Amino acid sequence: MGISLVGLGSGIDWQSILDKIRQAEEKRIELLNDQKQTLQDRLTAWQDLGTKLTDLKNAVDDLRDSWDLDIFTANLSSSDPSVSPDSLMSVSTTSSAPPGIYQIQVLQIATPQKEYSESFTSSDEDAGKTGYITINGTDITLDGKSLNEIRDEINALDLGVTASVLKASDNDYKLVITADETGSGGFSFDASNSDMSFTEISGQDAQITIDGITISRSSNTITDAIEGVTFDLYAADSSVTITMRIDRDYDAIQEKMQTFVDAYNAVLDEISKHITSNTDPNAEVGPLGTDFTLQTIKFNLQSVYLNAQLFDLGITINDNDRLDFDTSEFRQALQSDFDSAASKINSFASDMFQQLDNLMDPVSGTLTLKENSLEDSIDKIDDRISSEQDRIDREIEMLTRQFIQMEEALFEMQSQSDWLMAQLGGLSNQTSQTS
Repeated sequence: MGISLVGLGSGIDWQSILDKIRQAEEKRIELLNDQKQTLQDRLTAWQDLGTKLTDLKNAVDDLRDSWDLDIFTANLSSSDPSVSPDSLMSVSTTSSAPPGIYQIQVLQIATPQKEYSESFTSSDEDAGKTGYITINGTDITLDGKSLNEIRDEINALDLGVTASVLKASDNDYKLVITADETGSGGFSFDASNSDMSFTEISGQDAQITIDGITISRSSNTITDAIEGVTFDLYAADSSVTITMRIDRDYDAIQEKMQTFVDAYNAVLDEISKHITSNTDPNAEVGPLGTDFTLQTIKFNLQSVYLNAQLFDLGITINDNDRLDFDTSEFRQALQSDFDSAASKINSFASDMFQQLDNLMDPVSGTLTLKENSLEDSIDKIDDRISSEQDRIDREIEMLTRQFIQMEEALFEMQSQSDWLMAQLGGLSNQTSQTS
């Protein structure tokens, strides 16, 4: 920060001299900042490439194990066009689901046990009941309590039930105790030691038939009837038969491969941004244009693809070195010999993942070493800039003191000169008067 330093006695603009000296000295800092910006541009380029490589690594990671391609989907159709199968049930599958066709009926859904009390005119006034009710072996006293208070006490005890107060009308309130789990097991309940009466609605198990075989479960989510298949039941209709067809989900597999192709091409696009085009001598050199490592990365990735020979799966290299994906040919290859196609995809993805893992290893990976080296270089330049700025500040401070001393000396000399001139003027006047 400059100071205002103008010689009142000498008339010399010391501040202007200091500013010019500072500007000349700071040329060195400008050069260091230029070097820092160049390094920062290179670091950003490597980081941007790292992001694209991470996307590619994630894409091949989703292809390299056998179960990654064992994807199945369940299609449902109803025997009654007016009843959607989705209104009765939904189905999800895992890689262990067996392909096949199944006939299913939803006979009943699982419901929880409920206990409804008699009616009361208020929910927050003393219900006027005495004694106690017993839920799963725990007693809850009723004396002097409102329905709301009884409800809160039950819920605080964590008894495997949930209590609520149902308002049927302005003067009609009921205490409702509901099992937390569905099924015929329900909960133990005894109101015989109180004068409050209850009506019970028993819980029931879910029931479905699969190819004529009845399956009963306490929950509306059935996970163990067919391996790898989960049924979620919503409503019962014994008059409707749902046809469930489990097939390989070729669309999902194709989507995974498309994600890989897009990620691979994005990596090559990113690399091209940072190197000089071999076909265009006028192309602008990118931040990493002189770094041969980029070409090595590109070559290694392409080598993995070429060694895998994925062209018979509809994945080929075009004239721009990018991948083209023929989805029809890919689908045909899967359907004609799935095991062979899947094995080739798994092997290729494993090799590509290993190549990317070597590049991006957090300790010894090529990108890690590049980024660490650039960050170290940037830190060193920051230290040099800081040291250089401190040196310039000290120099300007020293010159400022010297200029102040010079100005004070000049001011003193000027004052002495003015005094001498005044003395000489006085002597001259005395001489003239004597004459």
